[in-house]
Amino acid sequence: MAFTFNTLYLDCLSEEVLLMIFQYITDLKDLFTLRLLSERIAAVAQDMSVAHTVICSRHYWLKTGMLKMYIEPILNKMHTLDLNYCYWINLEELTCLLRCTNLRSLHLMQVKIDEVSLCKMLSQLPHLTSLSISICDIEKFNQKVNGCKAVQECLSRIRKLSIHFWHHKKYKQDNCEQLVRFSSGSSFVDHFHSLEELYVYGSADNSRCFPLYYFTPLVKNVNSLKNMRVMSLNKSYDEASTILFYSLLRSVCKVGVQLSTLLQPTYDCNLEWKESDYLDTMADMNTLVHLDISGSQQKIYNGIFNFTSATHLQYLNLSGNNTVDSESLLFLSRCCPHLVSINLHSCPSIFLRHALGYLGRDFNNDSLVKDLTGFQSLLVQCVKLVHLNISGYHIHLTDLNSPSFSSITALLSLKPNLISLSLSHCCLYTGDNCPSSDLRDPKFSTRCSSCYLPVIDDSGSPKCTYKATSEKFDLQKLTRATPEMEHFELYAAYHQSTFNHPSGLLRHPRNVSQCLSAVIVPNDDLRYVGLWNKLKTLRLTGLKGDKLADFFTSIDGGCVSLESLSISSTCSTKVRKLKRLPCFPKLKDFRLEHPYFPVNEEMLSSIAQWPKLERACIISHIENIDSFAIKQLLTNVPRLVNFQLFSHASERKCFNLMAYISQKLSQSRPDLSVCICNLRTVDLELMITEHLPDIHIEEMTLLRSRVAASPRE
Repeated sequence: MAFTFNTLYLDCLSEEVLLMIFQYITDLKDLFTLRLLSERIAAVAQDMSVAHTVICSRHYWLKTGMLKMYIEPILNKMHTLDLNYCYWINLEELTCLLRCTNLRSLHLMQVKIDEVSLCKMLSQLPHLTSLSISICDIEKFNQKVNGCKAVQECLSRIRKLSIHFWHHKKYKQDNCEQLVRFSSGSSFVDHFHSLEELYVYGSADNSRCFPLYYFTPLVKNVNSLKNMRVMSLNKSYDEASTILFYSLLRSVCKVGVQLSTLLQPTYDCNLEWKESDYLDTMADMNTLVHLDISGSQQKIYNGIFNFTSATHLQYLNLSGNNTVDSESLLFLSRCCPHLVSINLHSCPSIFLRHALGYLGRDFNNDSLVKDLTGFQSLLVQCVKLVHLNISGYHIHLTDLNSPSFSSITALLSLKPNLISLSLSHCCLYTGDNCPSSDLRDPKFSTRCSSCYLPVIDDSGSPKCTYKATSEKFDLQKLTRATPEMEHFELYAAYHQSTFNHPSGLLRHPRNVSQCLSAVIVPNDDLRYVGLWNKLKTLRLTGLKGDKLADFFTSIDGGCVSLESLSISSTCSTKVRKLKRLPCFPKLKDFRLEHPYFPVNEEMLSSIAQWPKLERACIISHIENIDSFAIKQLLTNVPRLVNFQLFSHASERKCFNLMAYISQKLSQSRPDLSVCICNLRTVDLELMITEHLPDIHIEEMTLLRSRVAASPRE
């Protein structure tokens, strides 16, 4: 009755009114439903003002044939088609795109389309200006582009390019001839005459990228890149993507272009900083809005980066930089007052300064003292700062130089507009971690007598009297002071999980003790995260795993807006009896890593109760898994598109489960990707890349701190 009433109600409205209403509807599923109400409503919904933009990215409900059925009536009206991460869409459904002659923007990242079909499609799109593609064989793509004039003309009009390399041909260091052919001679990049924005993505890979002295400029006419304003590389050890990005960066620097966005995770590659053209480009940073130099060890002041000119900088990623200290933050707060997002993950000296030095001097033998001046200035001067990452380091502060602040979290309470925050557990500690002296001699490296970790990397510390108690954590004050929080992480220093290696899917060869404060944070404090009604992402690492049931009980009924939950626990004893998991009405992604998490009917049935769950990843060291419960979960929960289970179950049992799922569900649910493996499997990384799409590996399998990992537009 309600369905009939709604249809009749819409039919009573004029077409002008319907168009005004439909223009506010952006969800593809709602637009798809409108087509089914009546012929008149369907005709209005196909008007160009409504149908010019079609966003299908992450719409897993699109089954085989549905995409073609939706876009065929509006082929000549579409200006934008976004199919990014629609990895299950087959090539047959994409053939109709050959008739989308008015298409301006086409996004096919991680869509399975070969180089020949891609070039054929591009040759039929005369108005295309924005393109996102995935490439498997760069040499084949090069050949097809160079052999087709229509494709070359299409590329010459592209202003925004996103190129993703996946399952591409591996270039080995003992095969330099293939590498030379890739980085010299005629290349498809020679045809980009209007390029303004370049985004390069690589696969999660465990191989090392090539050193930069292999890189040569790929563009014969570097003046064709004079319009470049944005250059971005994701954090990946993928050879092809790294070679392409840095080669083009060298070419852009030769033209002297002033970029607005430069995202270049540098890892151990610092050779580009010896080039004069690169130094000249970084001498004037007045136009820079987004900058990522994570992994570098360049100093903030008196380095090659002229931050005094970066007055418009809004995003800065300095993660992994050991030279960033309190003086550096003080300097940044004065030079870059418009910062909105800053990433200081694994920067171990941000709360330290040289005892006898001052800004601009280099004291290699100078001792370090604790200092919050720089961090406090950053919070006060950068009034627009809402995304902050200060996790992944280990230090306990004794004297915060102010009686008003008992902890770092108390200081953060001054920023009520915080939206994203990532902390080390040490920041929650309000007690006294009192060394016998404030001075620290960098020549020595001693460890805390209680948590057995260096107080700071490359800097020694006298005997530590750290004694953490459950009454000395300050999380309640933070939750009450920051009601707008949407993304929160507790990322423990030195925490190692199965898949959080910096190089991607490499497994850690050994276990390293983590900070003691990480494993004693009481559930009474953690329950305060439930007070964040707007919280969408919660990521907790290093928590004591034997009280996992107590934690879930403490947040039951809270976190009503939670969409992504990730917990990584280490524990030497079995978890207490866990009867059920709390219900999260909006949860889409669930990742749990616990040595003794039971994979049985009770747990899987509680996971199935989450009404919007799409992806689940469970990592456990147990040997007994309930095969029947797993089959029931995947069969009875059609909204689940990705399921990952890594355990110590026998390889035969894992293989039989995978075979059953593939035989029964692969045809009816092409979007479903499943990986059930034994953690001890020798070729585990290879199995993961074969069975899982890159997007699920990056976002679910790998454990990484993601707050301020990229700019938020």
